[in-house]
Amino acid sequence: MAFGTLKPFITDALADAISEKNLDMTINVMANSLIYYTQDIVRNGFMAPGGRIVGLTSAGATRVLPMYGAVSAAKAAMESYCRQLALELAPYGITANSIRAGVTHTPALAKIPGRDVIMNNALMRNPNHRLTRPEDIANVIRLLVKEEAQWINGEVLGVDGGEDAIDLTWWKP
Repeated sequence: MAFGTLKPFITDALADAISEKNLDMTINVMANSLIYYTQDIVRNGFMAPGGRIVGLTSAGATRVLPMYGAVSAAKAAMESYCRQLALELAPYGITANSIRAGVTHTPALAKIPGRDVIMNNALMRNPNHRLTRPEDIANVIRLLVKEEAQWINGEVLGVDGGEDAIDLTWWKP
C-alpha cells in the first residue's frame, strides 16, 4: 500500500503545514518509486517484450481535496511518468499505462479525512450506484497484460463504472 502525507500547504502555524520532508516522501513513495522500480527491472532484464508497467492513480491527480495536495501532486507526477515510460519503453516492446480507479474502499481511503463524504458523493455520481471494487481494477489489469492490449500505451484508463464521467448528484427521478 502506498502512503502519503495529508497536510495542508498553508497554515497559520508552521508545524501544522506540510514540510519539505513530508512532500518529498509522498512524491517519492507514490510516484518516483515507479521510475526506480522500472529502471531496475528493465536494466536487469527482468522484463521482456510484451511486458507491462501499470501505475495506479486516482481522480485526485486532477482534483483537489483539503489536505490532499501532496498526494494529488504525486498522482499527477505518476501519470506523467507513465506517459514518459510509454515513450522510452516502446523500443523494448513494453507498455506503460495508468489506471485511474474510482473511489475504492481500501485501507488507504480509510486514512483520508472526509472519506464518508467522498464515498457518498461517488455513490451518487456513479450510474451503477456502487463504489469501485478491487476486483474491478484487477480485471482491467488482466485485460492489459493480454497480447491484444499491446497498442494501449501511455494512457490513463478510467476504471470507475462511469463515476468520473457522469454526475447524477443533481438528478431527482
